[in-house]
Amino acid sequence: MESVRTRVDRVDVREEEDDLTLILGASGVHVMQIRVRYDGWTDEVINPAGEVAPGPGSFTLIGRELTLEFGAPSARTLGFPRDYRLHLDVDDAAISRARAALLEILDCACYVIDTPEGRITS
Repeated sequence: MESVRTRVDRVDVREEEDDLTLILGASGVHVMQIRVRYDGWTDEVINPAGEVAPGPGSFTLIGRELTLEFGAPSARTLGFPRDYRLHLDVDDAAISRARAALLEILDCACYVIDTPEGRITS
């Protein structure tokens, strides 16, 4: 399976009345946005060009390494590899924000994730 690794130096979480969005950026540019729309609990990913596709079927966040596994149609639409690896070059507080957002946004995805209490899986 094709794999790419991207460095991320910014993590933002924005919650509005109808959605929650995790924004990952590098060098001042959005790498991707991962969003859940509360109306219907639909998760989606938005690439830097604004194209939208369903979110990944699974993800891992081990240490500072985030891996998102996209289905072929989503990867094609977004222009991302199916196995997209991101190195989160951010502080512990940003990792914590990203972890909490991912768990809420990608509620139905399979995951392996490190927490301060230990590793959890779905």
